[in-house]
Amino acid sequence: MRIEWQPALVLHKRAYRETSLQLELLTRDHGIIGLVAKGVTGAKNHVLRAQLQPMQHIKVSFVLKGELGTLTQSEPLPPVLAIAGERLMAGLYLNELVLKLCPRQDADNELYQRLLAARNELAGNMPLAWLVRRFERDLIQQLGYMTPWSATANGSEIEPDRHYRAHPELGLMPAKAEDPGVLSGADLLAFNADNMPTSAALGVLRQLLHGVIALHLGKSLPRSWQMIGELSRPMPG
Repeated sequence: MRIEWQPALVLHKRAYRETSLQLELLTRDHGIIGLVAKGVTGAKNHVLRAQLQPMQHIKVSFVLKGELGTLTQSEPLPPVLAIAGERLMAGLYLNELVLKLCPRQDADNELYQRLLAARNELAGNMPLAWLVRRFERDLIQQLGYMTPWSATANGSEIEPDRHYRAHPELGLMPAKAEDPGVLSGADLLAFNADNMPTSAALGVLRQLLHGVIALHLGKSLPRSWQMIGELSRPMPG
């Protein structure tokens, strides 16, 4: 199958044989695909290599056969954003979540647009902890995994003046304000309405969301979790 000028986000790259790269891309119309970019590691191809770094937004032409295709052309798509430091680390974590949780070669324009929006936000001023929590929440919901923050375990509405503890499988249960790891109803309602909750709530939500992710990844947990520490400082992942 030959595809011409497909928009894509670079998720991951690694060396392939002596002069090539193996890429993982999230394409707009073909989902996650693996491609080999041949002969790009020479000194004269530094511009091309820059296009193929993770977090870059490009358009590509390729030939796809089975699980691994061949890149034939690529060009950057504007705007070319500068993402560095902790925000780059956060972006790599989001990429890793997509690679580990999402099926390959499954067209999903919503996922593509969601990751593209997160990339743009990483280049802006949105608080990093909030940006990553939103992406984790939305990705889990999109994949159809149980999300325990929309109602209590028995189906009751969340009340803003109450407190809740969360279980990744069972959902929300009433708790005392002084209990460890609890969330206020006001923070939960803000999170559901896509409004940033308190910093303390973001730290609790990190643990909750990571618990849901871990249930579905088993032993294949994101390596980013071992690298980047607590988001509530704030740091990515």
